[in-house]
Amino acid sequence: MEFRVLGPITVIGADGVALDIGPLQQRSVLALCLLASPRPVTVTRIIDALWDEGPPASAVNTVQAYISKLRRVLEPSRSRRGAAAVLVGRAGGYALDIPDGDVDLRRVTGRVDEGRRLLAAGDAGKAAREFRLALSEWRGDALTGFENLPWAREERVALDELRLTVVEEANEADLALGRGSELVPELVRLVAAYPTRERVRRHAAHALYQAGRQADALALLAEGRRLLVDELGLDPEPRTRELEARILAQDAALSPSVPVRVAAPPPAAEILGRSAELARLAAAVEAPGHRIVLVAGEPGIGKTSLVEAAAHRATGAPGARAVVGRCWDGGGAPPFWPWVLALRELTGRDGELAEITAATGEFPMYEAIARLVNAAGPTVIVLDDLQWADAASLRLLDFLATTRSCPGLTVLATYRDTEVGEPLARALAALRRLSHVEGVTLGGLPEDAVAEYLARSGGDPLRAGVELRRTGGNPFFLGLGDTPGAMAEVLRGRLAALPPGAHDVLSAAALIGRETELGVLLDVLDLPQDQVLDVLDAAVQARLLTERQFLPETFTTRGTAGLRPSATRLGYTFSHDIVRDVLREGLAPLRRRRMHARVAAVLEGRGTQPGELAYHYREGLVISGMAAKAITYARAAARHATGQFAHEDAAVHLEHAVALTGQLPVTDLALRCDLLIELAEALTVAGLNSRVHPVLDEAVAVADELGDGERLARAALGFSDPLVWAMYEELNATAVLVERIDRALSGAGARWRSMLLSASAIIGAFTRPMDDSRALAAQAIEEATDDRSLLRALSAAELLSRGVAPVEERAALLARMRGVGVDLVDEWLVQEAWYVELSTQGRFDEGRPILDWLRRTAAELRRPALVGLAAWQAAIRAYMLGDLALAEAEAAEAARAHPEGGRGPRSRADLMRALRLRAEGDSAAALEIDHPEQMWTILRCALLLDVGREEESREIFAALSHDGFAVMVGDLAYRIVPDLLTELIVAFDDREAARALYPHLEVCAGRVLGWAVADRCLARLADVLGRDSSALRKSADEFARRAGMPH
Repeated sequence: MEFRVLGPITVIGADGVALDIGPLQQRSVLALCLLASPRPVTVTRIIDALWDEGPPASAVNTVQAYISKLRRVLEPSRSRRGAAAVLVGRAGGYALDIPDGDVDLRRVTGRVDEGRRLLAAGDAGKAAREFRLALSEWRGDALTGFENLPWAREERVALDELRLTVVEEANEADLALGRGSELVPELVRLVAAYPTRERVRRHAAHALYQAGRQADALALLAEGRRLLVDELGLDPEPRTRELEARILAQDAALSPSVPVRVAAPPPAAEILGRSAELARLAAAVEAPGHRIVLVAGEPGIGKTSLVEAAAHRATGAPGARAVVGRCWDGGGAPPFWPWVLALRELTGRDGELAEITAATGEFPMYEAIARLVNAAGPTVIVLDDLQWADAASLRLLDFLATTRSCPGLTVLATYRDTEVGEPLARALAALRRLSHVEGVTLGGLPEDAVAEYLARSGGDPLRAGVELRRTGGNPFFLGLGDTPGAMAEVLRGRLAALPPGAHDVLSAAALIGRETELGVLLDVLDLPQDQVLDVLDAAVQARLLTERQFLPETFTTRGTAGLRPSATRLGYTFSHDIVRDVLREGLAPLRRRRMHARVAAVLEGRGTQPGELAYHYREGLVISGMAAKAITYARAAARHATGQFAHEDAAVHLEHAVALTGQLPVTDLALRCDLLIELAEALTVAGLNSRVHPVLDEAVAVADELGDGERLARAALGFSDPLVWAMYEELNATAVLVERIDRALSGAGARWRSMLLSASAIIGAFTRPMDDSRALAAQAIEEATDDRSLLRALSAAELLSRGVAPVEERAALLARMRGVGVDLVDEWLVQEAWYVELSTQGRFDEGRPILDWLRRTAAELRRPALVGLAAWQAAIRAYMLGDLALAEAEAAEAARAHPEGGRGPRSRADLMRALRLRAEGDSAAALEIDHPEQMWTILRCALLLDVGREEESREIFAALSHDGFAVMVGDLAYRIVPDLLTELIVAFDDREAARALYPHLEVCAGRVLGWAVADRCLARLADVLGRDSSALRKSADEFARRAGMPH
């Protein structure tokens, strides 16, 4: 039996059902015995408590009657003549003869004593756990129901004081672990409730100091001193004065970085039928060096058990650690959630990754995480259920798999191979290319393992073949006793055996998440607390749930309300996600939405992360008025994700917000337009360029409908990022896009004019004469109002000057660009332009350090466009220096940098492959690679000539050279164009074409033009025109020799 006084007086029988302990006075007798336990309580004390205004003559007989009835309740099978074994008689009174572990109050005192011992011994981590578990015993106010009884008032005060003391002890241990940031809200509330309680005030000041708020900490102590002196005439305690002095001295010991002693997972039972797989994982975790193991399989196949068993083996090595991070399937989890859980456990630090690492950028945060992991020594991190991982978590996994900063790290990651979405598929493809990454796929158990399982569980081993065919050897279905198709029926049978309300309780828990906090569940459900607890206890007995005591950081996505430790520390975990899936899918749509709405309303009052609130409000849309809240929290979640450098996650939240604008009771076009522009920005930073265009198309249309010039300008500018210009991805833009930008320009204020002029100059470069576009860029420079718009204008001018402007003009542009960078991305663009200039001068050795910086910085910034452009510049360098195999490899790397692939990146990779094939004499194979861009038309023309299809080649060339290469003017300095054009002019001996092209190339004499030496191209044209080309050839050879290019 279990006896509870820390809440309503309750006795739980052996079957888990609360016993009927009678009316108020009879319950008072039991309460008095419990409070005195294990000491006896005298009859006089009981009488005084029951009749404070004087006992009746029959008082002693009445007490004896209560005792007799309580004995029958507590020992229903005891004979009348048998001696009482629970509520026994002692000299002068009665006592409860029960083990300490059966009384919640005695469990509390035992845990507090153990916590104090551990804290004194320096084990703050285990001490904090003991104190928090002690707090979890309270189920509300102690002695609930006895508030108006005089005898109980003093006892309630004493128990409230005990509770507050345990809170103080827990805070003492948490502060020793450096968890002050998390404690601040609760401690500030405690100070307000107990302003003259010095220990509480000391803890609050200490927590504020650990949170980086030294001034607030000192102000709090000063306020306490004034209260003590003015109201009580007392000076602060010596310990308070000592703390104040240490804060003033910025004592480093006040902010410890004490790693929590991480307990290894308990030794796993033998895992049937998995000896080979377990051996592979054990070899991975026990071998020195960096390892990643990806464990795949269907739900219930045993992935988690396997990796936990392997992780447990790892902890047998000296200094080795094993921690776990589970991905969240409840919706709305913060970015990096599995990593947050793992690193909190590993380091003992609270907060999100940016806070744990104190990093100010994505790459610095990744590097800081690698250093933290490395500092912990040999470490195994288990990442469970990657199919639910957010994109940011997958990028961090990719980084830690490739970095050399944590050579002692082993990652064991599980995922359902039946639920691999696009982000995970991309991450797995990247990981599998690494030599230290291996994969393990789990299938069903073999028949001999099924037979052994049946024998151990009391079944018939001879039915192993039948059970194998029925369950596919899935351990979960073997344990459940049925197959996936019959899961719903099995669960209905189990639910029917549970107390009333079971379906409501468990369905609500399933919607909240894999791990359900009891306090949240109680608030969500409109059911009596005792009924909910009865259902949960029964569900644990039925092995549908597991009861767990969660440490505070487990539920950092949810806050706490007042002082309800039991509601915020006790929780439940589903035995398997399959159970959750069936419960959620069994809810009718309207009921599911209403329940999500209720969860959202409860979590909103608990300081929950905006992503989780956005998810529940979105899923809980019952009336249109709720859409506004869903949008607000989705937008907040996007800002939060951006602050954690999780740009793809931000884009997902904003996509939801845009969709939700259609659910608003009143159309808000301005809000929709703003959200579309924010979404386009997030997609651009994430490198998802193909998805940007339709978003901005709609933003422009909405801005047009609004007649809003500023929003139209912002939407139009989304099409014209200088990074995109540098990759030549917009230079085949349609006239419609040019018209939009020009229309925005006509109504734009001074703030936007310069940037719109720059965009018009670049995007319209092929729809108007080049001189006109260069004039627009010059005008943009003149009208720039800040460094950002000036750099954009200079970038446009620099790009348009390539291959057409004198050296002096380009030098002046580059000099101005170097002085106006606003941030690291701007600096990257400036350095890239300078690298291109050095390359055009053949100064490849000088450019190499800049190229290395570009690649390193692009990786640090984690911007796909930058990573891709840096790799592309490396490919061009390799091509010009004659290493075509390296050029092809670098171009492929540039294509892989784009998270969504796309035609542009593939085109660049295919171009290098085609050029290599042609150089190797296999022009026929190169012809099979084709793209619609104009540059490919020129290459196709040359390849057709190579394979003897001269007539087709001449026909294409005639179209290209028509009207003095009018269709090619903007492309004449582009990639392989000048080299191939001059080669074709020589092949066709076309003097007219040579005469038309010569002046366009002459401006770049003595330099690189496209990817060729300009003088070599000019020498070819001179030969066709009958001019002396010897000087040009000599100049070209000398240039190539100095640059290290093939002669």
